[in-house]
Amino acid sequence: MTSPRFSILIPTRDRPDTFQHTLKTVMAQVGDDYEVIVADNCSGPRTKEIVDDWNSEKIKYIRSDAIIPMAENWENGLNECSGDYITILGDDDGLVPSSLSLARNVIDKTQAKIVSWALHTYWWPDTIVPWNRNRLYLEFGDNAVHMDKRNTLIAFYQGQISFGKLPMIYNSFIHKSCIEQVRQKFGRYFAIPHIPDVFSGVVNLTIDGDWYHVNRPMAVRGNSGKSNGTAQWARSLGEKQREQYLIEEKVKLENMIHETLVPSPNLQIIIANCKIKCKELIFPDDDELTVDIGMVISGIITSLNVEPEAYDDNLFDAKALADKYNLTIDPSKIPQHQPTHRQATSGPIGTKENTTGIAVNGDLADISDINGACRLADALMPPV
Repeated sequence: MTSPRFSILIPTRDRPDTFQHTLKTVMAQVGDDYEVIVADNCSGPRTKEIVDDWNSEKIKYIRSDAIIPMAENWENGLNECSGDYITILGDDDGLVPSSLSLARNVIDKTQAKIVSWALHTYWWPDTIVPWNRNRLYLEFGDNAVHMDKRNTLIAFYQGQISFGKLPMIYNSFIHKSCIEQVRQKFGRYFAIPHIPDVFSGVVNLTIDGDWYHVNRPMAVRGNSGKSNGTAQWARSLGEKQREQYLIEEKVKLENMIHETLVPSPNLQIIIANCKIKCKELIFPDDDELTVDIGMVISGIITSLNVEPEAYDDNLFDAKALADKYNLTIDPSKIPQHQPTHRQATSGPIGTKENTTGIAVNGDLADISDINGACRLADALMPPV
């Protein structure tokens, strides 16, 4: 195969049980205009065996002989991509069967250099979050919208949107010319260690090229038992996986978090850390894009009962950050600890007036992996 239109890069680190199903979702795509790059970060032999079993010229496999930081492995994989449009797919995530068909339609109609998409979410049966095990959360949407990069960047820094709304290479096809623009500025595409996904989303908002966002999900985000993202989101449950991540990244938490913050796995602090590091490198003199420490503290306080199991740890971090800046937290603003009864969700999601999605019980739907989740997700959507 020559000159593929799409490159799908799958970095993987010894997760053959999920990787094999992720690869199935990619190889199920219609057409011959795509390639698959597997960047194996020193996994055991099973990962290579899974690739070899496909015996496909579409798949290119590379492997590091020692465990390297995530951003370095991603960059190595990116170097092997020859497609016009490139995306990165986690090794517990998946593409729905219509992904490339929809991407072709949007690109042909808009000539966009960046095409991002909404995500369904699948919680694998082994996730560390027990009340979500084998649950598929589907999002409804069908249109493609031209996006304003500057307004999105401002909204992110002001805390109006989450990093998941950014055009990250982790939820977008990025034209190779955009990637080259970043490399010309910083020498590499993933220019900040340890936060390659968020960095890509921020830097992609500062380069030339139209951006369209597709509200119909083109992929399913998988949260498996080894998910680093889940380990950050579920602070009380993810300590073991966070420790493993830091070992493999060859960094201590206090060295990973910016010195203007406090070392913590709290999600609000992690996001602030990303914002500060991106600002220092990409737009240090842009006074409109700043991190408000008071807003970070307020974000921690108002979300204390989102994960009541980590209430005390998160409150401690909020107070430590306030002390660092000689700020006072109004005691009346601190919500009382309210333990939550956890139970699985099933059925429509949204308000009485507007259903925005649906939660599916994977056990009843007879699915148990990301490939089954992707196929079911597309089966419940209108045809492309």
